[in-house]
Amino acid sequence: MNRKLGVQIITLLVTFLFIFTTLSSTVQSTPPIPQETLIVDINGNGDYTSIQDAIDNANPNDIIGIKEGVYRENNLEVHKKLTIVGNNQANTIIDCGGNNGFILDSSNVDIRNLKLTNPGEYAIYVKPDGDWCNISQVIIEAAQKNIGIRIRASSVVVSNCDIVGIGLTGTGIELQEQNNIIQDCNIYGFTVGVLVLIGSHHHEINNCNIFNNEIAVDIRIESHDNLVSNCNIYVNDLGIYIWQNSNNNLVYLNNFWKNDVDANAQGNNTWDNRSQGNYWDKYNGVDKDGDGLGDTPYKISEENTDRYPLTSMILPDEITIPTDVRHVTTTWDNTPSFAWSPSVYSKGVEGYYVKIDNNSETYVGDTTSWSSPNNISDGVHTFYVRAIGTDDKTSGYVTVIFSIDTMFIDTDGDGWSDEEEQQYDTDPYDLDNYPLDIDNDRIPDSSDTDDDNDGYNDDMEISYKTDTKNPNNYPTDTDGDKIPDEDATSGSYTGDVDDDDDSLIDTIETSLGSNPKNGSDTKKVYITGKPYYLVDVTQDGVYDILYEPVGETTTAVEKHNEHYLIDQNGDSTWDYIYNTPDGSVSPYEEEISPLIIWIPITLMILLIILIITLYFKRFKCWKYKELKKREEIIKPPSIREPSRTHVSDKDTVEMISQTKNLLQHIHQDVEVYMEQLRQLENKIEYTTIEEEKETTTSEEKTSKLKDISNIEEEVDELLSGQG
Repeated sequence: MNRKLGVQIITLLVTFLFIFTTLSSTVQSTPPIPQETLIVDINGNGDYTSIQDAIDNANPNDIIGIKEGVYRENNLEVHKKLTIVGNNQANTIIDCGGNNGFILDSSNVDIRNLKLTNPGEYAIYVKPDGDWCNISQVIIEAAQKNIGIRIRASSVVVSNCDIVGIGLTGTGIELQEQNNIIQDCNIYGFTVGVLVLIGSHHHEINNCNIFNNEIAVDIRIESHDNLVSNCNIYVNDLGIYIWQNSNNNLVYLNNFWKNDVDANAQGNNTWDNRSQGNYWDKYNGVDKDGDGLGDTPYKISEENTDRYPLTSMILPDEITIPTDVRHVTTTWDNTPSFAWSPSVYSKGVEGYYVKIDNNSETYVGDTTSWSSPNNISDGVHTFYVRAIGTDDKTSGYVTVIFSIDTMFIDTDGDGWSDEEEQQYDTDPYDLDNYPLDIDNDRIPDSSDTDDDNDGYNDDMEISYKTDTKNPNNYPTDTDGDKIPDEDATSGSYTGDVDDDDDSLIDTIETSLGSNPKNGSDTKKVYITGKPYYLVDVTQDGVYDILYEPVGETTTAVEKHNEHYLIDQNGDSTWDYIYNTPDGSVSPYEEEISPLIIWIPITLMILLIILIITLYFKRFKCWKYKELKKREEIIKPPSIREPSRTHVSDKDTVEMISQTKNLLQHIHQDVEVYMEQLRQLENKIEYTTIEEEKETTTSEEKTSKLKDISNIEEEVDELLSGQG
């Protein structure tokens, strides 16, 4: 009986596991994403002659190759993952014509090997949806007052770029959000070289040359945990400025030299890595033990100190570009002269090459000035200079744009022509008497609508009661879009309806529970071509709901590992997955976890244990009953009334019932057994009921015990397969 029962159990287990494995689903593989290369050639020898046409017709993940030439295009909007590559950064030129250049509104866009000239407000704008974009080997010649690269996204990398300003106005790179990296770049000619603002954190500025700016690096407005390291910061009015409640920023292993002021810092910031600090050319301490570190700290402010100042410059392995390049003669002098500060190279600088416009280069030797031997025509020109090392290694070019106007006469040499001074009622013969122009934009304050060039016109600043002549004092503007957050008290200006520039107006954000001044608590996504918004209503960094703006409805969202499950239609089932790394949305396909496979195995093991336990329990009960029966045969019955309850009978009923339930869940083929078990149950129940009645004779009791014994034999036969 035991052997047959074991064989039946094993057969049922194998059958059950086979059925389960055939029914289990598998995860569908994702097909590879197709990728094509589209060629743009202004001469007609490619797929397109227009960059924007190529962008509009490209599929996500495509590559757009741009041939050499001057492309007069602007406001190039990129809404998909693309790689845009120029033939080379010197001769693949996008002339923005005074308008904006690239506008990146998608993650994972890669732009490289291009030159952008004459941009408007910005040359490249990475919008909040532009996480993980990459900008490399790009030259940007920014116009006055404008921004080279504006980054409103996270995890963007800008590398090996030359970002050039004009007239110490505008901003080279503006950083917001978090985890952006600026590395191996040359940034010069701006009011601010690199601007970090409004709660920005964990940005890295590495291996950059930041020079000839009013402020090289400006960290402000509660920006924290940013890193500036291995940079050359020189010939600036102010090297690093940390202020407006910005703390825990780290600055070390940088070279500070020839700045009017090396650093100005407020708050709690760190200027060394506990073993090395920075090189300061104004440090007057000594190094008695010759370990390369000053014996006394370098004090930056009351709250900020470099504890381990370096006593010698960290010379770069690369030759640095010349700095502070300037046109030193008057505009009407058609044989212009130029000057620059020297390059630095560990193996020595041999000299410099210069040229004007696209003329041939001239080697001028180891000097830092040069005058043109030839007359230069009236108009706007570009002067180039580069350094060469003693091992023939060369730096990149540094440029300065200048004008020649032989009709321009400035008798007193104050930079304002006699004609301009007469126009603005100043003395053309008095060097100290010229039009007042605080922002140096060549528009006198008397005619300038924005005296301090902070982007907020004087009339607006007066309405908001801010200083019209202080570029650092302006109306509160969270997203920096030049529209103040609030209405002017005078009623002459209406405040921004979207303070954080996340595309959701403030009233909607307030009704949803998100912060209208925090651009990172919403994320715009596209599902089947329609815009939706993931919204963090609890302000804990995790999106909680999906908002549909047309119907103004919200549905459920749940974070799953690095991704988000989305219930688009509100039917309580997941429809899509938002993939955080690349910002894509894909249909949801439910996967079966490998752990589920162990569930039936575990259940089978428990089932085996239960059956074995029940079997041995039943076996012991039968042995006990046999002993009782033998004793009753040997000993005469007692006069005492028999017990109304028989443990063996109840155990038998319970065993049969449990066996029935287990067999019902294992396989449908046991129906015939179940019918027989039900018949046996009826017999036992009838016997139990009859036994409840009083029995006065031993013959009746012995008869009932025999009936029970017969039923147990039938159960044995049934379980052994003989029934």
